[in-house]
Amino acid sequence: MSRPRNPVPKYLKHKPSGLARVRVAGRDIYLGTYGSAESKREYQRVCAELATAAPAAAPATAAARTVNEVVRAFWDHAEAHYRGPDGAPTSEMGWLRESLEALVKLYGHTPAAEFGPLALRAVRQTWIAADYCRTTVNARTNRVRRVFKWAVSEELVPVAVHAALATVAGLVKGRTAVRESPPVRPSLDLHVAAALVHLAPTVRAMVLVQRLSGARPQDVRQMRAGEIDRTGSPWVYRPPRHKTRYRGAVREVRLGRAAQEVIAPYLAGKTATDYVFTPAAARAERYAALRAARKSPVQPSQRSRAKPTKSKKRRVPPAFTTSGYDQAIGRACARAGVPHWHPNQLRHAFATEVRALFGLEAAQVLLGHAKANVTQVYAERDAALAARVADKIG
Repeated sequence: MSRPRNPVPKYLKHKPSGLARVRVAGRDIYLGTYGSAESKREYQRVCAELATAAPAAAPATAAARTVNEVVRAFWDHAEAHYRGPDGAPTSEMGWLRESLEALVKLYGHTPAAEFGPLALRAVRQTWIAADYCRTTVNARTNRVRRVFKWAVSEELVPVAVHAALATVAGLVKGRTAVRESPPVRPSLDLHVAAALVHLAPTVRAMVLVQRLSGARPQDVRQMRAGEIDRTGSPWVYRPPRHKTRYRGAVREVRLGRAAQEVIAPYLAGKTATDYVFTPAAARAERYAALRAARKSPVQPSQRSRAKPTKSKKRRVPPAFTTSGYDQAIGRACARAGVPHWHPNQLRHAFATEVRALFGLEAAQVLLGHAKANVTQVYAERDAALAARVADKIG
């Protein structure tokens, strides 16, 4: 004789999300953060409803579906949607994870149909309290809205939910106490030149290519030999991964003679799929420089440690990471005694120079922007030109 079924569901933990759950009628009901007083109160409520023959049945309608269920469904969609041509997840997945953590923590166990403007403002307030800048708060708020917009399209929540959330306006510059992020300014060539002396040749070449072409940091980090068209002049580099690829746009980075001279030595012996600039090459250059600068002979005990076992070898990524590239520049700036400038500021410096010499349209074309107003964010206005015109006209 089989054991009778226990009418009281167990208080369980969903390990991937860290949420508490109970299993009722073959479906999971999420209660909130595992171990929290809130989740235990929800557990007691579910048990009480089951005891009175009015079980908290698994949601079957849009009105009863919880925010956790909507987020889980959206996450499955996002994992398939936000992927590059090589199948790797894009950076948007990380931004989504950070944006949805507060939503799940505060309102995960509540019905999604009841998530309204006040709830969205409450989630937004957690980011304001954490002292995020205004643009970051607005971006995270928009991602939460995007989840419910998608849920409406899948008929997981009523249309009125997203319509109500759309009424929550973004934080406006100068109309809120939330701090502003400092604008990204062009790097000063004087500071760049000072840091170049302290960079490994590979990283130095990456910086020069960026400054001479206006490429984005990820363009030089992920550049492969076969992606550079060297049949004409200038050379044209077409990165397969870029921000507007999903719109069908083709990104082209033009490499003039100076940039070609910098890149050419790193193309020797490379196959089409090889990265042009690699951390392994930069590390070998750094070690070679250290050995050349050494004044005392290497001790026998140090020679034995110079060849680490396979288990102790440090893994080197095939291409530079975002942090690795920026940290190399930061260390060089510290040695040179100049402010830490970041790779993206090289693109701003290029845009400002091109705009001053050839105009806004030329800068727009070389940066690959569809609209000139985007280029104006990168290219600083020529104040000296404005002063000359004012002197002559005014």
